[in-house]
Amino acid sequence: MTDTQLYELFCIVLATLLVGFGLTMAVRRLGRSRPEFSVGRPLAVGVGVRLLGIAAVSTSGVGLTLRGGDEIKFIQDARIIAASSFDSDLWLPIDEAHRLHQILFAFQIKLVDFPQAAMRVTQIGIAMLGILLIVAAIHDFAGPGAARLGMWVLALEPAGIFFNSILHREPLLVLASGLVVFGGSKMWAKLELRGVLMVGAGCAIAVSTRPYAAWFLMTGGLLLVLHASLRQVGTRLRSIPLIYAVAIVIAAVSPAVLSLTSQDSLEQNLQGSQDANTAANTVRGGAGTNNLSLERVDFSSRADLITNLPQRMRDVVLRPYPWQIENTSQQLGAIGTLVVITALVLLFRYVRRNRGQVLAVAAPFIYPAFFLLIAYALSVGNAGTGFRYRTHLVLLGLATLVVLREHALRRDSSNGDEDPQEHSTRPGHVMDEVRGDPNALVTARSSR
Repeated sequence: MTDTQLYELFCIVLATLLVGFGLTMAVRRLGRSRPEFSVGRPLAVGVGVRLLGIAAVSTSGVGLTLRGGDEIKFIQDARIIAASSFDSDLWLPIDEAHRLHQILFAFQIKLVDFPQAAMRVTQIGIAMLGILLIVAAIHDFAGPGAARLGMWVLALEPAGIFFNSILHREPLLVLASGLVVFGGSKMWAKLELRGVLMVGAGCAIAVSTRPYAAWFLMTGGLLLVLHASLRQVGTRLRSIPLIYAVAIVIAAVSPAVLSLTSQDSLEQNLQGSQDANTAANTVRGGAGTNNLSLERVDFSSRADLITNLPQRMRDVVLRPYPWQIENTSQQLGAIGTLVVITALVLLFRYVRRNRGQVLAVAAPFIYPAFFLLIAYALSVGNAGTGFRYRTHLVLLGLATLVVLREHALRRDSSNGDEDPQEHSTRPGHVMDEVRGDPNALVTARSSR
């Protein structure tokens, strides 16, 4: 084994130890106010499976095909940043050539000269931290059993196993979503102001990483805060100032939104991007071929935007179709599509069983997921990119599914022959929920 190989192995081990230590501390910190938060085993399995995924893809010879060429550019940009002094503007995430993920790679290169394999390990740590925050929100909304189930499901979700380790924007966006969901859950339950700070931190990470998605994530966060404030107007004094604050923000950004959705702006920016992507797809072989290209849609006016957006939303969620398995990329995407279809069937089932209470028991998961779906539907250029985007939607969708399932099971149990008083004494149940208050469990768990 050469010195270079030994150093690379050392860096991988070092990165793995740092990630393991950081996640262990995060679990302990979250467990201080959640005594039954026992998700360490599925979390460790999730990290282990992702490490094996790195090795499998790297040794298979299809790494570049599956991961895409963006990684090469990002690492090149990171090396340019790393070669500059820390007082350089290159270390600020204000330009496409030095977004937060590139700066993070540059930081590892400058300090330790991490090879790509070690940086993939740190990417796993970032993504798993975001997943851990989402699982903590599941715990607060549905109890420790649902949290364990959620951790297992999210740890073993096939697309996440692959995309959590790529040298791209995705792991940071997972962390951003986790902060928004976790902070939103605190706002939803008790209007905790630190929840606003967490939502803001998540949006800041998103803005520094993928700005166009961040604005939609912010919109979802704002509407979540507004909804949480409105539902607690009579019980929380701080709800009124929060309502006014959200109204002021909405009023302030409305002119910019109107300008961005004007016909000239849509034709030049959104439609221009759409035409460029579909034209490139046509050059590569046209819609429906191995390159996972999508058909052109018209986003040139507000009316066309509203009319055609559902088609692109469907493309993001369902493409590539299960029968599109002509190459490795399509095969990987088709597996993800089968997972999505299964999740959608179950989600529809549990939405019906929680009808009238879906937002009450799962709003912090639903708002970010819906607005990210809009963001990615507007920006997607081909099904391969859409598959990468879809991992964020699947993450939040599966979390929503786990929460709705738990509440449906508890409702069925409370409506059976079981003694309500006995039911209320079991772990993870509260008497107010048996009486029909869908919000009581959320409030009770957040107050622990």
